[in-house]
Amino acid sequence: MKKVFWDTNIVLDLMLARKPWDILAAQIYSQANMNNISLYCSTISLATLSYFLERERIPVSDIFGHIESFISVCEPTIVDINTAKSALKSSFKDFEDAMQYYSALSEGCDVIITRNKKDFTESTIPVMEPQEFLDKFFKTIQ
Repeated sequence: MKKVFWDTNIVLDLMLARKPWDILAAQIYSQANMNNISLYCSTISLATLSYFLERERIPVSDIFGHIESFISVCEPTIVDINTAKSALKSSFKDFEDAMQYYSALSEGCDVIITRNKKDFTESTIPVMEPQEFLDKFFKTIQ
């Protein structure tokens, strides 16, 4: 089964229903929910999600419920001292993107899904935009 890592922007697209990108994120999430792929995101993405939900004045108990439901399908990856050290030594221009990459790498992910491919030019893991991923592996469900 393909191990698919979501960059933070895709997590936010789905969970905040950010138009027009939420539809593609939902299609990928649906594939994971049907056990066609294994979906991953970093714990950094979950913290960022919590922050954005708080900004929307969503009650903390609801935020916890949303995240709990989300991680029942999308498994969080570890971000630890080794991830940080690898990110600091890397040639990535953005520390957060480097942390995402090394978190995906340590989990053995097969592909990274992002809307900012240019941020992952140093990646040895294939990087795709949501539409590109769906076209390649699922012939896009419209």
